[in-house]
Amino acid sequence: MNDWLVDTNVMVKWVLSEPDSAQALKLVSDTASAGGKLLVLDLAIVEAANVIWTRLHRKLLTFAEGKQALALLQKASVQIVPGLAALSNAFDIAARYDVAVYDALFVAMVKDLGVGGVTADEPLVRVVGAAYPQIKLLRSW
Repeated sequence: MNDWLVDTNVMVKWVLSEPDSAQALKLVSDTASAGGKLLVLDLAIVEAANVIWTRLHRKLLTFAEGKQALALLQKASVQIVPGLAALSNAFDIAARYDVAVYDALFVAMVKDLGVGGVTADEPLVRVVGAAYPQIKLLRSW
């Protein structure tokens, strides 16, 4: 697979120093080297911006650091894909696996787009991994 749907928790690692940030950046370079695209759900950038704001709110970042992280996020070379069309499927997945609808939307879109998925959400991979082996845990990138 050359194209990857990237979960919000991976995008955050591109702009904030977190465990597995090195793997998240390697995903970017490996995908570019393979001629692939990084895809993100339309809600993911807003969700990632909220993570940055939360760090700012908790005084873990200065305002300048938060603005810099947001600017980097907005410059990320990603293709934004709308997720609304898969909402019904996502709801079914959420109910079946007892996961949040947003997480289930990520899973549904991986399947619908026919691409691999990359997430740092270990509990999600534990729950849906057998049925959706195309979803890869960032830690094992």
